[in-house]
Amino acid sequence: MSFTGGKSLKLSIFGSSHGEAIGGSLDGFPVGFKLDVEQMKKWVERRRPGANLYTSQRRENDEIRIISGFTDSYTDGSPITILIENRDSISKHYDYLKNNPRPGHGDITLYYKYGRFRNYEGGGFLSGRMTAPLVALGSIALELLRNHFRMDVVSWIDNMGGTEFDGDVPASSEDPYLFETRCGNLESHKISEEILREIISQGDSIGAGIRTVIRNMPAGLGEPFFDSVESSLAKMMFSIPGLKGLEFGSGFAFQGMRGSGANDQFYIEGDKIKTRTNNNGGILGGITNGMPVDFRVVMKPTSSIHMEQKTVNLEKMEESTLKVVGRHDPCIAIRAVPVVQCSTALVLLDLMIQAQLVDRLLEK
Repeated sequence: MSFTGGKSLKLSIFGSSHGEAIGGSLDGFPVGFKLDVEQMKKWVERRRPGANLYTSQRRENDEIRIISGFTDSYTDGSPITILIENRDSISKHYDYLKNNPRPGHGDITLYYKYGRFRNYEGGGFLSGRMTAPLVALGSIALELLRNHFRMDVVSWIDNMGGTEFDGDVPASSEDPYLFETRCGNLESHKISEEILREIISQGDSIGAGIRTVIRNMPAGLGEPFFDSVESSLAKMMFSIPGLKGLEFGSGFAFQGMRGSGANDQFYIEGDKIKTRTNNNGGILGGITNGMPVDFRVVMKPTSSIHMEQKTVNLEKMEESTLKVVGRHDPCIAIRAVPVVQCSTALVLLDLMIQAQLVDRLLEK
């Protein structure tokens, strides 16, 4: 089992959806940075279930208990460890699912890997609930990047159910949180609301795309091949439950382009070299080129839906049906926006620590 990631900045998570608590630990965070508890609470609240009509109505306070990592509100060099208690789990909703796996869910693969010893309640440790520690700990990295390096990580929903939204990159990372749908502007928010109302009335769920743009990226970050910016982000992104696709810059649109249109041509602005387009998403050869890093992820529709589906009974080894009860998101991408955002910050900070950029900051 692997619940730890990162190279110089190591992240570990623990717990399960319907256990007593979930939590995480961040080892290698730079010393001497002040903790803004209110900022951490704000980010966790953005991921919390029951926050609006378009998310799961599970009522969790997601109150953060800090176990270690800070002395007098400043990071002290020890692992930053947090605990979040589960207060509104209803295990009886999952009794039937013990032997009747949900189509599209990891229930069946948990069975293949762990058999009768598996944690099946609420998806166990495969649940999206496990992303709460990612947001809590990632928000600390996000604030460091913003306050000390002026890097702005902006994430928003740019496609709902196959409907691609037009619009510029939001002016600030705060802008998408003006809308319950986490869209980038009012027009796309209204379209998303119509789509979601229809989906909810049908007891179904829907997928969506999340775009992320990172402004003020330092050039030269990342390593070729196995520790490239793309591979480092990809490993983290595909650790987010329900995330099924990733592209950088123009991504899959490259298959229909020519080099004359795909190449990002250079020009000089002041003392900086820039590109006239950003088809490569700010990364060349696995290394940042100083332009905004730009990538998109796709979140699949929530597997737990209130419609009858065909499955199998694992105990009797015969075909069966199920209709999921309980509280589930009609579109998991909405709550995944801050997860993508904060997880991205963890990867970037790890790469910057490896490049000794944070050490240089401390020397100042």
